[in-house]
Amino acid sequence: MWDFNRLREHEKQCRALRVRLLLLAVMVGTLLVLGGCNLSERLHSFKGSRAQVQPGDLPEMTNELDSMAKPQEMTKVVLYFKDSDGRCLVPERQEIPKVTGIGRAALEALCRGPVSKDLKPSLPAGTEVRGVNVKSDGTCVVDLNQAATKIPGQDPKAEALAVSAIVNTLTGFPTVKKVQILIEGQIKKTLAGHIPIDAPLPRNMAFVKE
Repeated sequence: MWDFNRLREHEKQCRALRVRLLLLAVMVGTLLVLGGCNLSERLHSFKGSRAQVQPGDLPEMTNELDSMAKPQEMTKVVLYFKDSDGRCLVPERQEIPKVTGIGRAALEALCRGPVSKDLKPSLPAGTEVRGVNVKSDGTCVVDLNQAATKIPGQDPKAEALAVSAIVNTLTGFPTVKKVQILIEGQIKKTLAGHIPIDAPLPRNMAFVKE
């Protein structure tokens, strides 16, 4: 015989299962719709934020890029070095960066030495520039370290060439008429025992071989 009670119970279970599946489908659909809206809004917001960025909003980066794009401007200066025999000075043109305080830059290049292999440094090794100041009357005050006085062999000729190289290099600029040499901020009677440097010195081409 048919068990109608069992059949009715089975139908109820089937209907309940169909209802659950339907509710689950509705919930999944709703989540997909809401999630799609949020994603669309986020994408739209992201696009808007990108559109609002202007070149002027990054001034530091723009300035850095501009400085990298522009090459360093150079200028030519005339420096004086000893010839191969060390008997006289020879002018040498060098290119150095064009900066404020070009006189100091030129003197520092003189301290570094010549480019040509046929020339020798005119200043003792280790000579450094402590300061350069051009006064309104055209006097250029140069402050060197103690190494500038270490003339090899205490040779008077080498000492004269060193002083002349400093003076002639700086008086090559139109604003400099004379050069006062200081050592460690002090006025000295001589550079290394022979050549006076206690007063401003004018340009002297007597030791220069053109």
